[in-house]
Amino acid sequence: MKGVLVYALVLIPLVACNPSPGGVSSEGFQLKDGYEINLDSYTSPVEEFFQYVTDWKGREMIAFHVRKANTIKLYDLKTGDLAEELKYSENGPNALPNIYDFHIHDQDHIFLNKRYHYTLYLVDSDFNIKNEFYFLEDDEKIDPNSGIPLSGDSFLLVFNEKELFRKFGDQIIVNGVPDKNADYSSSYEVNCLLVNLNLGSKEIKRLLGYPKTMKGNAWGVFHANLYSDFIESSNKFLLSYAADESLYLSDYKDQYLEKFAAHPKNFKRIEPLPGVAKNNDRAYLSHYNEQYIFGSVLYDEYRDLVYRVALEPNPDYGDVFVKDPLYKPRNMVVMAFDPDQDYKKVAEMRLVQNGKGVYLDRCFVNEKGLNITYVDLENEDKLYFKTFLVE
Repeated sequence: MKGVLVYALVLIPLVACNPSPGGVSSEGFQLKDGYEINLDSYTSPVEEFFQYVTDWKGREMIAFHVRKANTIKLYDLKTGDLAEELKYSENGPNALPNIYDFHIHDQDHIFLNKRYHYTLYLVDSDFNIKNEFYFLEDDEKIDPNSGIPLSGDSFLLVFNEKELFRKFGDQIIVNGVPDKNADYSSSYEVNCLLVNLNLGSKEIKRLLGYPKTMKGNAWGVFHANLYSDFIESSNKFLLSYAADESLYLSDYKDQYLEKFAAHPKNFKRIEPLPGVAKNNDRAYLSHYNEQYIFGSVLYDEYRDLVYRVALEPNPDYGDVFVKDPLYKPRNMVVMAFDPDQDYKKVAEMRLVQNGKGVYLDRCFVNEKGLNITYVDLENEDKLYFKTFLVE
């Protein structure tokens, strides 16, 4: 579907930092704590590019790429205040134009994705370019109208709070999105959903594609997404396909080691895209709004739990896409699974829209628990993270 973005920001309302929680139905999850971020006038609470940074100069940070200001802003998670601004230029000898995704590994390793130019930069905190990686073959021809390579075998790097970016020595593993129309089944025969890049040799290896359950059908752009995380203790990837009710575990070798059921109560299986909805934005949205969709998967190393987000159908959304993550958000279900009990579901909570604010499927795990983004619609100068524990 060409009129809709490649990513889906999925939201749900619940409680502001101080307002009383409303519309929460929970078995096993308890709201325990939270964080409050004091946003400056340039930072939106729904900035598209966001990262939880575990250690920046000894502090936990929330980082936003504010594209309109060519700046990465770092907010201290503990105090909620703006701690540092990293500004880059789109002009000059170290120009960095058209940057979208970013990932902070540490002060000397910041990755900037020039997404639609198939280029990844490695810079330091002063934006000195340390290395540059190109994800097209030298002889690749580009369509002058669409800007898409003509080979049909290219992919875009995409990384954010839901999509994997992991550095292992001189290698990184990151999510990719095929340059194919997700309205057709051929888009699901690819092997570029996880990609390995050697930072030294610049060699690129494609690692992973779609499971058998999704092949042979088309699912549409939102249900084509893969969300992922990594379990360091077992060297396994956690894979959450937006259209698949199971969670998958995989190694580095394009092998699915195991899968387990990971869907909410009262779940209705997601249907493939009907022919009438192909290349038809209104028909696609009408179909999409009737379906569940799966979002983030996160591993909690502190409590040895796996979390998965599911978004409920939203038939009242309408058949016109609105690029505002606060517009008619879906209700959200958050589930927890225990690896020591064969990934048995041990907790589930449902967060229902109440009109006062929205939760977004922008989550991170730290020592305190599972933290979920919340936007108070009456005070968008603040950004809240609600902290939940399984008890």
